[in-house]
Amino acid sequence: MTMPRDDVPNSSGGGATAGEIDQQSSGGGTRAQMRDVKEKVADVKGKVVEEAKSSIRQVRDSASASLSQSRTRAADSLESIANAVRSTGDRLRSENRTSVADLSESLADQVGQLSSYLRTRDFRGVREDVERFARRQPSVAIGVALALGVLGARFIKSSKRGAGGGGYGPGALPAGGGYGGV
Repeated sequence: MTMPRDDVPNSSGGGATAGEIDQQSSGGGTRAQMRDVKEKVADVKGKVVEEAKSSIRQVRDSASASLSQSRTRAADSLESIANAVRSTGDRLRSENRTSVADLSESLADQVGQLSSYLRTRDFRGVREDVERFARRQPSVAIGVALALGVLGARFIKSSKRGAGGGGYGPGALPAGGGYGGV
């Protein structure tokens, strides 16, 4: 007859067998490893999210600075246009064309006000004002958008022609010398 071991409880007494004890201890180790892995994943996720937020902030700041520079350049351009229109009005006034001179002076004032507006407002403020105007006057906003689109298309078309794709200059005529191939 075999004697029961004292260090390992038997299954009939309600205790765990030696194999069950090994499974429980290895299961506890697996749980600890899973917790460690979850913590590491959470740390990595936090770092990735923080890096993404930082990158987004950098892009937003860069875009904001670029838009601010563009806004300043546009204001400068508008100011020089206003000055040119004013000088034209002064020349017209010296030629005794006061009605046309008054119109050009009024136009110069409006362009100057637009230039000042662009200098004093940030991009968000300009966008909000444009949205408000488009809600109040949708037909005018659509007309302005259409006119800007047409002007932009003409500008792009003329830029392509000036870059060598227009068909003017040496080599633009057929090999025969032009009309009739003679």
